[in-house]
Amino acid sequence: MVPSPASPGVRAMTCKGQLIIRPFVEGRDEIAWVSITNEYLSHFLGPDYIPRSQEDMEWLKKSPWYNPDGMFVAELEGEPIGAISVDVDERAGRRHGTISIELRLRYVGTEYERQMLLFSLENLRLRGIPYARTWVRDNMVERIKLLEAEGFKKVRSFSMMKMRLSEFKHEIGECRHIWFRPIEPTRNSDIGLLTFLLNEAFKGQFGFRPTTVEENKAWLSQPSKELYGVFAYWDKTPVGYIVLEVSKKLVEAGRKVGEVSSIGVLRPYRRLGVGTALLLEGLKWLREYGIEEAMLETDDDNPTKAKRLYEKVGFKVAYKEFVYERPVSLH
Repeated sequence: MVPSPASPGVRAMTCKGQLIIRPFVEGRDEIAWVSITNEYLSHFLGPDYIPRSQEDMEWLKKSPWYNPDGMFVAELEGEPIGAISVDVDERAGRRHGTISIELRLRYVGTEYERQMLLFSLENLRLRGIPYARTWVRDNMVERIKLLEAEGFKKVRSFSMMKMRLSEFKHEIGECRHIWFRPIEPTRNSDIGLLTFLLNEAFKGQFGFRPTTVEENKAWLSQPSKELYGVFAYWDKTPVGYIVLEVSKKLVEAGRKVGEVSSIGVLRPYRRLGVGTALLLEGLKWLREYGIEEAMLETDDDNPTKAKRLYEKVGFKVAYKEFVYERPVSLH
């Protein structure tokens, strides 16, 4: 890829060689891919980041989300310095593609990073995709500068929220009418019910498209994670669910943190304390597991006003993540 003039806000760097961006090669690039991803994300996400491993890479290959056609490696003088993913979710329509770029930290904010972004945009253009979308954390200052210099606009913000489980609260309006049943990941009927509830609860929300049974089976079978979920029933009717996850890697590293991976309530049963009861039930499981801190992510413009529920329970905003978007072709 031939370098082009740098945009304002992009740090200049003397090019010792031409940046080559090539397709990901299975059986050859996995180690470099994992190494680059861990170096980049551990720097910006800090102790909350769960390091990826070759086991995780093998799980990804077997998952419904794996598509090596959208994976690329950026090399400088034969040395991999960037891992690029340009994903087009065919089941969500072909309106936009999602760009993910991780690179060696010494190249952050340089012209090489810009070249990776321009390559990704051109890849989407050639595939006939009209819009590009990407995620950043609020501390990725150089990436945000680059995106804005290249015409990306912030279209959504998300809050990562945390709470100490020692501050666990009760009697805050939770519904007393419902009862709970653990989700059995090995039961096809339970995966089917989870898929139905999740799709109904998140219908119409930003960036969401219906999930499949196969995807939810893969989600609940992630390596190095302990996942636990429950269904909420109103009499005999399933009305909601919650799924929690604990990274064994973080626990082994001394980080006793767990995550509310997903929570949803059917529309007719909202504003009745069902979500509050589900969240408290999930946090109780985390505490019994030995977890000291819980975290979750929520859309700041979530139409269900979920953020208010989380604040009521005791969660506080720790940091932000932003979604940026632009037309693939600006002219």
